[in-house]
Amino acid sequence: MLQKIKLICIPYAGGNSYSFRDLKPLLDRHIEMVTLELPGRGKRIAEPLLSDMQVMADDLYGQLLSHIKSPYIIYSHSMGAVLGNLLIHRLKQEWKQLPLHFFVTGCAAPMFNDQRRQLHLLRDIQLIAELKRMGGMPDALLADPDLVEFFLPVIREDMKALECYQYQPLGSYSTGITIITGAAEEITASQVTGWARETEKELRILRYPGNHFFILHQFQKIAMLIHDVALTPQHS
Repeated sequence: MLQKIKLICIPYAGGNSYSFRDLKPLLDRHIEMVTLELPGRGKRIAEPLLSDMQVMADDLYGQLLSHIKSPYIIYSHSMGAVLGNLLIHRLKQEWKQLPLHFFVTGCAAPMFNDQRRQLHLLRDIQLIAELKRMGGMPDALLADPDLVEFFLPVIREDMKALECYQYQPLGSYSTGITIITGAAEEITASQVTGWARETEKELRILRYPGNHFFILHQFQKIAMLIHDVALTPQHS
């Protein structure tokens, strides 16, 4: 019998515990998916938003600890990948069990964070246009003023946290990383290979068709990659 493995998901800017719901049905039954949730959205909507990556990482770390007593994998997209990296470094520092593997989508290496565009400073209409370009928000949602009024402050605060984050090298951990980017994303090859600074293991680098939110159309492939690691964790 295969051992149960947890897949810990960390959402992107503006995301919540439902962000990866379309991935869940594609996973084998021995993989239990858990999506962490930051304040100000989803089930934590009444809590104030956070605008600092370190504070966000502290919040997620508290949620993570109850899920790492058995083997687990971390999967993060965009802002979530920077947070996931901070979490794995902290797990190593505190001598906790590290993930079998770290899956990163849509994110340049954290060492290049100072090269990010400052999208959180855009006016609402400009930010909405940028979200449309990235493909992360359904047109129906962006066309509804009430929904935009609700979601935009969350996205803006998350983007502020990410874009103002100042990277500091924290050594390397012994968890392998798979990095997947969209072919139409503004992420360079050197920004991808920069993830090598974070791990002692070799990187696996993949490129799928699509823009920043290519994942919404590639969950089947992502599920297969996760499944492969879950079946052979000793090779992760």
